[in-house]
Amino acid sequence: MCGIIGVIGTVPDEKTFAKARDTMAHRGPDDVGLYHNQEKGSALGHRRLSIIDLSQDGRQPFWSADKRYAIVFNGEIYNYCELRSELEGKYNFITKTDTEVLLAAYTVGGQEALKKLNGMFAFAVWDAQEQKLFAARDRLGVKPFHYHVADGTFSFASEIKALLALGITAQVNESAVYDYLSQGLYDHRTETFFDGIVRLPAGHYLIWEQGTLTITSYWDLKDVAKEPSLINLSDAKEKFLTLFADSIRLRLRSDVPAGVNLSSGLDSAAILYFTEKFSEIPLKLFSMKMDDPDYDEATLIEQTLADSQKKRWYTSTLAPQESIALMGEVVHSQEEPFGGIPTITYHKLAQLEKKEGVTVILEGQGGDELLAGYRYFKPEFLLEEGPRRRSQDTTIEVKANILDEKFSAQHAEWVPPQPFESVLLNAQYRDLMYTKLPRVLRFNDRLSMASSREYRQPYLDYRLVEFCFFLSDDLKIRGDEQKFLLREAMRDIVPVEMRSRPKKTFGAIQTPWLRGELREWAQGILSSSSFKSRPYFNHTIVEKEVQKFFAGEGDNSFALWQWINLELWLREFID
Repeated sequence: MCGIIGVIGTVPDEKTFAKARDTMAHRGPDDVGLYHNQEKGSALGHRRLSIIDLSQDGRQPFWSADKRYAIVFNGEIYNYCELRSELEGKYNFITKTDTEVLLAAYTVGGQEALKKLNGMFAFAVWDAQEQKLFAARDRLGVKPFHYHVADGTFSFASEIKALLALGITAQVNESAVYDYLSQGLYDHRTETFFDGIVRLPAGHYLIWEQGTLTITSYWDLKDVAKEPSLINLSDAKEKFLTLFADSIRLRLRSDVPAGVNLSSGLDSAAILYFTEKFSEIPLKLFSMKMDDPDYDEATLIEQTLADSQKKRWYTSTLAPQESIALMGEVVHSQEEPFGGIPTITYHKLAQLEKKEGVTVILEGQGGDELLAGYRYFKPEFLLEEGPRRRSQDTTIEVKANILDEKFSAQHAEWVPPQPFESVLLNAQYRDLMYTKLPRVLRFNDRLSMASSREYRQPYLDYRLVEFCFFLSDDLKIRGDEQKFLLREAMRDIVPVEMRSRPKKTFGAIQTPWLRGELREWAQGILSSSSFKSRPYFNHTIVEKEVQKFFAGEGDNSFALWQWINLELWLREFID
């Protein structure tokens, strides 16, 4: 896991370029590399977090033996051992790194090599002979790739801060602000909150050659050849467990200590079972804890752990005032508006993992998206509630009437693609490719890398995603049970209380905190002269909504958090 940066075209001086690279030192504290050729208009930089082959052999940019190709790479290729065996005889390996395997795969197979990669990655390969840049991002966009094009120059980086440090001006993308305030949307488009700074879409590669940019999709769920959907429950369980177990086996490959993030839900309990089975060394376990028992998951988790597991289980507690102390740090590291108190709690959890010396952490993101675990995935709910104005995940009412009329009139609402006949598949496709998953992956990437930790997601192995996505509806939702296949697959493995009980969501604590210990802080932001000067709002209506919230009306703080979060982002990056 690392930070990458590059400029092709008009390259800044070496000192400026190195300084921009080092804004991402948190992503790679273990090693640093630089290629800078201002005369030929090419520069590549790298900050390394050493995970596989901790020797100097992993330093990047990594050059091919003939010095034609140089690669900078962020992420992990989990099946690099298998790929290396396949490439033996076609390429002479000189290191044991997955970076060299990735470069070898590309030099031998070009963009077709992407289809063989099982991993999370964002990388760029500079062809010094053809003066061409090739870059790609993993299928589901676990790792970030931002870029900017201006005056014949292509600049890219893992984080937006690095691009700003190159001299790119920070300006508001008002379309992103509109989507965020009107529909609760973020990370759903290629555009970021910064005008002119763009994301390479998940499952795409790009080529920059002679001032021309081309972007091509190499993977999309709507284009995947689906397997027969009439598979029976027994066969589905067997295949699911086989794929899931192999996904975890691959994601335990590491030359540094690994651990597991545990919640009180089924997803992480299933990961724990297989990590205990495959890991030769007992792994450290990590969970968030809340002082308020109504929102605390730790008590439920502790009830299901064996005594030997409790001895290596670590918890992190976030207090309300501490969330304010961490707020500026999180706003800076996230770079764009983020999901509230839960993001801050996990930011602190990653700090604990760093303190305990655990670099690689497996976590359960993706299970709900794959097997329709969210309550709004029930088709009857979608059909019944769909027309109402809700946020991107349809769980929260948004307040579109708070927008300034002139600002609102300049923008159109975003509508997600619906490539399938199935209502449920379209909802899952929206969440996986455009809304729920992309935003959470960005949150987790920034908070983990802020503490130089690497988060791995076994549920997002592309083989598992392709298999689960096209299963028949009754293997996802049956009666009142959602994630039905996962519950059945883990029936004889995970304790019944973890399979049947609803997971506690500590994110709900945001409302009582904002009305309690965080009230003065929140009111100070929303009554500030800077907030009241923002042209996006109808401030008369906003003020009324704020008063109603603090008077105790409703139990949802989503809109209030939106306004606070946007204001904090504007102060940090724009003002």
